[in-house]
Amino acid sequence: MELAWTIPLYLGPVLVVFVVAAGLWTRRHYLSTVPRASAPRRRLLTGLRVAAVTILIWALAGPSLLRIGGRDVDPSVVVVVEDSASMALRDAPGGSSRWSWAARLSATLDSLLTDLAPGADVLHLRGNGLSPTRPWDRAAEGAEPTGRGTDLGGLVGGLAREWADRSLRAVVVLTDGHETAAAPDRNGLAPAGGVEAILVGMGDPEGPPDLRLRDLRYPDAAFRGDEVVVEAAVDLRMMSGDGSREISVHLVQAGDTLATATAAPAPGDESVHLELSFEARAQGLNLYDLIVTPDDNERYLANNRSSLAIAVRQERSRLLLLAGRPGWNVRALANAAAMEPRLTLDVAYPGPDGFMLADSSAAWRQPADVAGWQAWDGVVLAGTTGLDGAVDWRALASAVRAGLGLLVLPPSGAVGSPDGLADILPVTGVASMTAGRWRPVVVDGIVNHPLLSYLDVSPGESPFVDLPPLERLAGVVAAPEAVALLSARPVRGGQGDMPLLLTTEADAGAVTWFSSPDLWSLYFWQPARGRSGTSEHPAARLARNLLVWTAMGRSLSGVTIAGHRNLYREGEAITLETQGRDMRGEGRGQPVSLRLLRPDGGPDDAARTFRLEDVPGRPGRSRTTLPPLPPARYEVQPVYAGTDSAAGPARPFLVVPSSLEEMQTWQDHRHLRVLARAWDGHAISATDGDRAAAALSDALARVDWSPVRVDRNEDLSLWAGWPLLLLVVALLGLEWIIRRAEGML
Repeated sequence: MELAWTIPLYLGPVLVVFVVAAGLWTRRHYLSTVPRASAPRRRLLTGLRVAAVTILIWALAGPSLLRIGGRDVDPSVVVVVEDSASMALRDAPGGSSRWSWAARLSATLDSLLTDLAPGADVLHLRGNGLSPTRPWDRAAEGAEPTGRGTDLGGLVGGLAREWADRSLRAVVVLTDGHETAAAPDRNGLAPAGGVEAILVGMGDPEGPPDLRLRDLRYPDAAFRGDEVVVEAAVDLRMMSGDGSREISVHLVQAGDTLATATAAPAPGDESVHLELSFEARAQGLNLYDLIVTPDDNERYLANNRSSLAIAVRQERSRLLLLAGRPGWNVRALANAAAMEPRLTLDVAYPGPDGFMLADSSAAWRQPADVAGWQAWDGVVLAGTTGLDGAVDWRALASAVRAGLGLLVLPPSGAVGSPDGLADILPVTGVASMTAGRWRPVVVDGIVNHPLLSYLDVSPGESPFVDLPPLERLAGVVAAPEAVALLSARPVRGGQGDMPLLLTTEADAGAVTWFSSPDLWSLYFWQPARGRSGTSEHPAARLARNLLVWTAMGRSLSGVTIAGHRNLYREGEAITLETQGRDMRGEGRGQPVSLRLLRPDGGPDDAARTFRLEDVPGRPGRSRTTLPPLPPARYEVQPVYAGTDSAAGPARPFLVVPSSLEEMQTWQDHRHLRVLARAWDGHAISATDGDRAAAALSDALARVDWSPVRVDRNEDLSLWAGWPLLLLVVALLGLEWIIRRAEGML
């Protein structure tokens, strides 16, 4: 035990001087009071005040008593059973479940630990790494597993961190070795601080003969009336083909069989691949089931079935291309539209009896009002020459302000803005066409605008280095509200960069301008073989982006949900990301949350809001992980943080009952060995009988079970708290009472 001070020791004499000065000043004070007190009373009053001042100065010095000691803490070990549905499976007809087997094995562990470490604190828990662990009552009847999904890395690493202050020495996990939500960084989740990981495999390492559906491939979205192709592989576990067996797969929706496929595996085949096709019918998010006809006497049937979800859209976005003088730009844009499954393109051009629609010879007449224009999602003007008599420009501008997209390419000859469109175009001061040689380059400051997606370039660089330069350019000035995405840079000196590709929003619809009539010359040029790599032709990609942006610009800007899936399984952690873009493609600064709700009702139909975390290095990108959800239909929508205001469109998704757990029909001991090597631990199969008990004993014997010496430093403060304050108040109060009794001023 020792006395410690808060202030430095060299300040101690200063505090003593303060005490002496306070005493002298108090003595002088009581020599001049009226009336003057007697000598005994003066000494008493002086002593009371000096004592109070001394205590306060003592508190200022901050004295405390330090008591240094220690105690021995017994080591602890955690025995945790994997709490997931696969542990309820039985590896033999009429036999015990893996869960019951684990309960019996834990009793063996208790006996081993009693012999090796009599004083060790043994904790029995249940968990799966996706939700908090709970105490495991092994003797409770009906205490079967209730969890869905497994993350062994999260389970072991979390326990090592949670129980680190309990002198944890080992974590023993009783598991079948399968994971449904494995963390990407296993080494980061490995137990640290000398905690030994012992993985004990439950279940039959071989498993019974079984058909297992896997490797399911299908499109996430389709249009009504499209042919949808579903590919799947069926594993023949211990059922190699002999030429006589046929594997049948059925695609079912609401009890109706939409497609069937069969295959006969050849001798030696361990899997077969099948392909089914059907016609997308009902609009919306559709749920289908793919079912493999079970083999005779097949025991596990849950892995013969899998669910898939496809978003079926009513129709593709429609574009109208108007051309007063059809040319190569019309051909290039028509080819680009044919390559884009999200779009259909109607081309109207002048015929002998007025404007007509290509490929149908039907007459085309301009819509009478804004609603008529909105039969299309966007309009493309391949030049404006020859359109004055066929298009009411003011009506078209009104439709754009109401949400219609617009793409304008200048004509080959004279350039000008039609009356009525000038106010909504992203350019001003349209001048005549100029001949020269210009290279398109990305404007500085543009980050990830959808119009330049998939071009894989950086600001200030050109995605068209392998293509010929543009030879004609309309001299324009960018409007104040416009955003320039591409500029035209002279190939050989000359004046500075000129605006080439600009876009803006006319209240609602996206309006885009391309300054050169020679887009087609980039589109149809074939780069030298080997120069362009395997990526899509940059001008073809740009043409597709122009059309998609014109038709769907509003849904591509703002806050969108990125990497969204249509289908998740029960017990699966759902990670969602949002991407916020302004008109320059830069990340938005306003915080956004995700609102989750069940539109079909149910016990969880109340909306819940989840906060998003920024993704480092990805401007405007945010991420959150939803907890495992029960099976139902859900919607998720980005909203501005702290409000109910929508920041982007809602996206539906489905959570279906998990079949992943029931697919785990054998002990994945190979996976347990991989984890044990990564964590420098032990993997033991409980099916090895006496060898398993010996291996467990050896693994536990290598752990240091000696008590841990924990130092304890007790600090007893002598200057803080209510007793000290009460003593000062008592001393000063007694002084005041005496002064009052003596009648002193």
